Amino acid sequence: GVEGRGPLLLLVLCVGGTAAPSQPVHEPLLPGQPFLVLWGVPDAACLGRPDPRAFGMQERSQLVIFLEDSLGLYPYYTPQKQAVSGGLPQHTRLDGHLQEVEADLAVSLPSVDFGGLAVLYWDQWRPQWGRNMAKQEIYQEESRSLLQGFFPDWSPAEVDRWAQVDFETAAQVILIETLRKLKMLRPKALWGVSPYPNCYTSSPAQRRANHTGRCPATEMALNDELLWLWRRSSALYPLLQLDNLLGGTPEARLYASALVREALRVAALAGAPYDLPVFPLIRSVYTSTNTFLSEGDLMNTIGESAAMGAAGVIVWEKVISDKSQRGCWKLADFVREVLGPYVVNVTTASRLCSATLCRGRGRCVRREPGGSAYLHLPPTTFLLLPDDAGRVEVEGRLAPAQRNAWRRDFQCQWYGGLEGGATDEWATQGGAEGRAGAGNLIQKGPMCVRVFAATP
Repeated sequence: GVEGRGPLLLLVLCVGGTAAPSQPVHEPLLPGQPFLVLWGVPDAACLGRPDPRAFGMQERSQLVIFLEDSLGLYPYYTPQKQAVSGGLPQHTRLDGHLQEVEADLAVSLPSVDFGGLAVLYWDQWRPQWGRNMAKQEIYQEESRSLLQGFFPDWSPAEVDRWAQVDFETAAQVILIETLRKLKMLRPKALWGVSPYPNCYTSSPAQRRANHTGRCPATEMALNDELLWLWRRSSALYPLLQLDNLLGGTPEARLYASALVREALRVAALAGAPYDLPVFPLIRSVYTSTNTFLSEGDLMNTIGESAAMGAAGVIVWEKVISDKSQRGCWKLADFVREVLGPYVVNVTTASRLCSATLCRGRGRCVRREPGGSAYLHLPPTTFLLLPDDAGRVEVEGRLAPAQRNAWRRDFQCQWYGGLEGGATDEWATQGGAEGRAGAGNLIQKGPMCVRVFAATP
């Protein structure tokens, strides 16, 4: 695509009323864009891949993800059971860790004014003892061994009890103090720890059997215990990943719906002036086969997140498993033919619905969280057309039937902090005045608005 330019959207819509507002949320990261898709796949070595910005996806200017070895002295064990930075949280020298955090941040994120998404993807251990399962059980084993060395006469029950206390206390201190330091150094960034909140810790087969579209009560209670983490976060970054047992099944939507719904519930617990923005990390491949998600499963993950009221999603991989030229071609085909067009579809529909129902002052959210309504452009009245510069142009007109369907299935969740606030009078008044966001030109007309949008 053309350097520095994204999709050109040419849209015509007619504006009507909307439903009553619900609890206010944080304003969108980019004005005028209620639902963002960010590209977090480390594909710099893949030559010739299409520019994600040509499909409206944001890249590194709005996103930074820190892994376990890229910020501070995060303690963990390698798959070979080698201790890194002491291995256990109990072994961490907090002052040394925070000094290293500051030094690493000065190199990797030098701008003090960075205002994008800042994710700590620290998944080697969970701060709650009982959620360390399978490969993470080493943290329980080593914590017990540490205490047994100091107190050889203790019973196994005593060792287990106090090992849990020591581990959880140290883990909590590391996360709290790290977030405190990061928010002090880069106060405008939206800091959060992934992959939290969680909904399922069981095996894939058990997950499929248990999907109801709601997070299990036991998991919700565990998430409530992490209030100390939510209160120190400025965004939430749960992890959505599908395995081949879920791919293409109705359970895939239920799984994503449950996790996003739980993240949105947690977002309201933090005690912030507005609900924390939720940006699920969505893996681009199935975990068990490393093949790319189908369009149906993009709808089950990205589309579900948009319809339920997430602020956006991050299409993400920790590493690219196939770095060969053939692997890069497959990635390029996935972006160009499957992911890119779907992203243009759902982000454009989100903007149109926001302008139609909410005057651009809120995002559209399903009235029924467990429903099946999506923010999609109707194919009968919209076309996605590639241009010679590698961008995607959207042309069409929003038909009255689609506006009515959105009014029936969606309601506005208003942005907090806008001048004048959002009221029922504002929501239901006539006219066509909209709020112009970055990259938008909105012109008044007889009940219609014409929107030109170009992602910078």
